[in-house]
Amino acid sequence: MKAVVLDGKGQPALADVPEPRGPGELVRIRACGLCGTDVQKIGRLKRGTVLGHEVVAELPDGRRVALVHHLPCGECERCGAGHETTCEKFRRATITPGGFAEQARARDWIEIPGTLDDPLGTFAEPLACVLRGAELVPRGRVLVVGCGFVGLLWVQVLARRGDEVFATDPVKERVTLARKLGASVADGPVDAAVLCAHAGLDDALAAVEPGGTVLVFAAGLDPIPVDLERVLRGELRIVGSCSATPRHMLAAVNLLPTLDPIPTTVLPLERFDEGLDLYRDRKAVKVVFTP
Repeated sequence: MKAVVLDGKGQPALADVPEPRGPGELVRIRACGLCGTDVQKIGRLKRGTVLGHEVVAELPDGRRVALVHHLPCGECERCGAGHETTCEKFRRATITPGGFAEQARARDWIEIPGTLDDPLGTFAEPLACVLRGAELVPRGRVLVVGCGFVGLLWVQVLARRGDEVFATDPVKERVTLARKLGASVADGPVDAAVLCAHAGLDDALAAVEPGGTVLVFAAGLDPIPVDLERVLRGELRIVGSCSATPRHMLAAVNLLPTLDPIPTTVLPLERFDEGLDLYRDRKAVKVVFTP
């Protein structure tokens, strides 16, 4: 089968690879979204790696499903405390070899309704991550820092739960998109800020009122300085939220049909390099690949 595989330098290239074997159901991949974490891993992971985890696939019986990226054990202390994504079993592969391929082995999934097309169905996994993170964000005035794809999901989720949402991004066109989806231009202090851009931490810390919350939802792989004096004097709360659980995947699939559209570029796997460049150059809000 065909797959986008990292070569000896960690760079993606289309290649023929064996059909995946091992545990799980063999599924036919219909679409896979490009995530910022995929881009971070390019050049860093070993030869032969297949990236991609925002997957819509077809089961042998013809049902279309959104694949669950990770599975917690549900029994350990971390799972019981609500930190399922830190469970020791959570990082085990549930999509083998990865989503940028024609087929995969899958361990869990959520069926998607017929009203959702394949590209939109790939939103389920990132939306599930947003829904889980939103549980940590106090209601009220909330600033979304970074209006790329996931920031636009945040705007919609927060607006739908009744928050007064503000948005900021250095790309004016993306702020315009956020405003169309329910956000206003940043105006005054806020109760909480959601960090969706690696370089936006200072903006997030500066925006929240004393006692406010900053949710770190996106971060680069390299350390960045933190103004701890501002955190100390403002008695700010910094929390992180990473990934999602099957429960949030189900909630995301149910919510997806109600969302407003987000501009999406759909390309075949053969044009992976083109889609990657569009993402890196900020010329595409969301890129989805189809086999």
